[in-house]
Amino acid sequence: MVEENGIELFITEAESMILETLAQGDVPYSQRAQALLAIDAGSTIEQAAQVAQLKVTQVRYWIGRFRNGRLEVFPDSLIKESEASVMAAQKAAAPEKKKKKKAKVKKAKKKSVDAKKAEKKAKKVKAKEKKKAESAKAAKAKKKKGAKKSTKKSAKKKK
Repeated sequence: MVEENGIELFITEAESMILETLAQGDVPYSQRAQALLAIDAGSTIEQAAQVAQLKVTQVRYWIGRFRNGRLEVFPDSLIKESEASVMAAQKAAAPEKKKKKKAKVKKAKKKSVDAKKAEKKAKKVKAKEKKKAESAKAAKAKKKKGAKKSTKKSAKKKK
């Protein structure tokens, strides 16, 4: 990620999740993970050092090590524990995602049904208006025809 501080670590989502888990763990690894996450979030080296309670030189050192070895700068056992922890968290979140997806689908279906009902109602209203307009038109034509007949009758009477 390129941030205002100009430091590029390009931490992936998977690496970020592992670093977040490591940041919750024991010193000194938690401090290193905190510093790397702070840099990735856009903090300056000085800010990252303060957050992680490290010296600026230590933060620079761990940035360099991370660029060269990525997560391998941490002990394998910690990485494996963190990966297992991340996997467990993802599995726990999976049913919640399914529930949300089902709710979205249900909501979309309801909107679809509601839209169809509204469309049907609009068609009925339009049909009624059309029928009303046609009957008004027919009544007007009938009235006009009746007026012509009465005019013809009065004309015949005058003759």
